[in-house]
Amino acid sequence: MDIVILDGCAASHPVSQQLRQLVAGRALSVSHFALAGINLAPCTGDFDCWTRTPGICRTRDAAQEIACAMRNARLVIFLSPVVFGGYSADLKKAVDRLIGLVHPFFTKRDGLTRHRPRYRDYPPMLFLGLSDRSDDATSTTFREYAGGNAINLLASRYVCRIVSPQADDCPAQLAAALDSALAADVGDVFPAPAADALAAVCRADPGPPLAAPATAAIFIGSARPKGGSTSEALARGLAAALEDKGTRCTLLHAAAFIKPGAAAERALATMLAADLLVVSAPLYVDGLPYLTTRALERLGRQLAALDVGPRRLVGILNCGYPEAVHNRSALRQLRHFAEQHGLAWGGGLALGAGEIIHGRPIDDHPLLLRRPIRALRLAGAALGAGLPVPEPAIHLMTRLLVPAGLFRRLAAIRWVRDARANHLPRAALDLQPHSGTT
Repeated sequence: MDIVILDGCAASHPVSQQLRQLVAGRALSVSHFALAGINLAPCTGDFDCWTRTPGICRTRDAAQEIACAMRNARLVIFLSPVVFGGYSADLKKAVDRLIGLVHPFFTKRDGLTRHRPRYRDYPPMLFLGLSDRSDDATSTTFREYAGGNAINLLASRYVCRIVSPQADDCPAQLAAALDSALAADVGDVFPAPAADALAAVCRADPGPPLAAPATAAIFIGSARPKGGSTSEALARGLAAALEDKGTRCTLLHAAAFIKPGAAAERALATMLAADLLVVSAPLYVDGLPYLTTRALERLGRQLAALDVGPRRLVGILNCGYPEAVHNRSALRQLRHFAEQHGLAWGGGLALGAGEIIHGRPIDDHPLLLRRPIRALRLAGAALGAGLPVPEPAIHLMTRLLVPAGLFRRLAAIRWVRDARANHLPRAALDLQPHSGTT
């Protein structure tokens, strides 16, 4: 197989058709996954693809076919409109299900914790973002986000291009991007975060104080069951501090958006009626999880059509790496969403090593989590008074919970322990199911 296209565009999008014609014109075979029409379950965040069925997602659907196709591809193309700096929900749903292609064990590369490769080699990747504003901030975020995916999905090299679908030379832009990705000696430089990258996006927009919020909707972006996620533990910590200031908080769960229906409509209505909206979510493959993206896409359409909505948006992101800086692109996506829909960006909190909490109440660990606890209390007190997240709270939350090297060693022990609990030996973690070798 030559080319795999993970297509996050709406059905029969003209750019998708043009891209496939270009591939066919180069006498290359193509496997095209039109994701808007494929029934894929959301990632459940349970890590079974590492410790129960190593290398394979246990949810049986098209994700296995997609992963196998990627392993045998000469080039993988990720195609999506630029959606507040990230991918469409359709593409993100597929990307979230790819983590079985990497190994659970951690290593250090270029100063940050990353996953080890599961396979000896990985294909190059081409990321195509569709936007008629190639020079705006959302396109910059898309490029960094794509670069992060290329690093963490272990692309041998990558190319990212923003293509204008309305431009007369759109086919030429696509052809140039495809030729660059197919050229063995061409590739973009893998991105490295600037020293102040996380602090810059966490910082609130300048502006006058808002009225103290009477209500807050706190959206929990994890797909894990209620009571089982770090995102919910952090959300409850902030809610307690907000309620101390008199703000009535409602917690909403991402599961409401698994399928259309009354649950999703009720959640949207709650978000639209709130004075303050908080998104507390885990980092899934460098960005907002699929269910969070889907909820925001739907909320964005409502905000564009109605003259109501929250006044301020705040983000709380946590990742499984020890360094909080991995959360930067996902927080930028939230900030772009606020900017596009007239919400004040109230600031962000970013936590590394979130799996240490694993859904347990944060007050159960007053010593280990003393800084996140303090950060949430400071943030809640400020937000409840109509102020943004204060700088001291931002800095407290980003501090390492444990030294990165120690975290990597402890994580390896955890993966081996979890595998043995599933009656698997340590060697099973190294399985390579999509190449037929171990």
